[in-house]
Amino acid sequence: MRIQFFGGVETVTGTKYLIQANGSQVLRDYGMFQGRRKEARKINENVPVDLENVDAMVLSHAHIDHCGMIPILAKHAYSKPIYATRVTRDLCEIMLRDAAHIQEQDAAYLNQKTNRKGFKPVIPMFTTEDAEAALKLFHGVGYETITVAPGIQVSFIEAGHILGSAMNVFTLREGDKKVRLGIAVDMGRHDLPIVREPETMADIDVLVIESTYGDRVHANAVEADAQLYEVVQATLDKGGKVLIPSFALERAQEIIFHLAKIFSSGKLPEVPVYVDSPMADAITHVFNESSHYMNDEFHELRAKIGEVMRPPWVKFTSSVEESRAVTDSKDPCIVIAASGMCEYGRILHHLKHGIENPANTIVIVGFQAAHTLGRRLVEGIDEVKIFGDTFKRQAEVKVLNAFSAHADRNDLLAYVRKVKPRKVCLVHGEQMQRETLAEAILEENLAEEVLLPMNEEILELG
Repeated sequence: MRIQFFGGVETVTGTKYLIQANGSQVLRDYGMFQGRRKEARKINENVPVDLENVDAMVLSHAHIDHCGMIPILAKHAYSKPIYATRVTRDLCEIMLRDAAHIQEQDAAYLNQKTNRKGFKPVIPMFTTEDAEAALKLFHGVGYETITVAPGIQVSFIEAGHILGSAMNVFTLREGDKKVRLGIAVDMGRHDLPIVREPETMADIDVLVIESTYGDRVHANAVEADAQLYEVVQATLDKGGKVLIPSFALERAQEIIFHLAKIFSSGKLPEVPVYVDSPMADAITHVFNESSHYMNDEFHELRAKIGEVMRPPWVKFTSSVEESRAVTDSKDPCIVIAASGMCEYGRILHHLKHGIENPANTIVIVGFQAAHTLGRRLVEGIDEVKIFGDTFKRQAEVKVLNAFSAHADRNDLLAYVRKVKPRKVCLVHGEQMQRETLAEAILEENLAEEVLLPMNEEILELG
């Protein structure tokens, strides 16, 4: 019985693990690595496991760094079941189709841009056909326990991270041996809007837990309204635009939720809000159809104002022409556009046209992986490249930490205290975050052993 780590261990992106017991093999997540373009492509195109021997996949949630490379498995003839919550399955229909479209669209754009210079054509990593083949493999389940392969049972429990997200407990059996492996990646925090609180695992031998924010404490999630109000008000006073790079899944809907609270309070006039992401538009429809998964705060706001996710002051842009009109407009407004780390998608066009305007504000509302454009903005770099061209950053950059959907240091330590595992394995964090959190766990004697696995490392569980 073992687990092998193929991503998301020395970084927070590209999560994929292989779990083995009783001759069975199960993948847990198969995410897209995001970072330097050439390095990311090399990592993403590599399939590190023998797919013929894989019996099934368990998917935690629909964020692209956890599900984004599933189409490349289908491209390599993977044909076994993929188990996910029903909401995750529904969201992946949107996410994976969009990821394939972006691959094809970006390749076409770059080919048009570089062919004049004699470059070799760019080939998309996977296509819409690959995404459709992958989607046929999905099996929607509830928050329940199922057998996914001989000797491997898996429980889906509420992660409190995004809608439909799940942490997993793998019960592994081999002969008379039994191991309970808990995987808390990604795990949410308390008091987030929309989603319910994360559940606590029980009887865990080995806990694999994220360390994304293992060295820091967030601003309280309830401060998100005040943080967003302050930056929007200051930008509108300057006559500028608020540009929000946002994950189309969950974060875009959270921002709409917070703006709904702010506008309904009368603190701000209802300025135009553009959600410039066809994917976010489609995902918001799924949210509307899945309100039974949402928390009490969401239902209270809906009872007060009516429509929460698609209020009249939000315009969802779908066509390229609509997106260009928003980009070209000089009127003050709020623009929410993917991608959340500024690596692809329509946000790049808004940044290209708005980053040199000092009246504008770029609002960072999520984690930015190393070497992404989003991280460079957070680090205060004065010159950045967008579509190969260099721009001087004159727009203000504001980081709103209250928006994080990941547990912080205090949340992670509290979870380990409650679970009481024998061993803790820290993943999904950069090395400094992992080391800092490991020291804190050991100082409190919360586990017999704390491990920091490296990429491709195997951890024996028996």
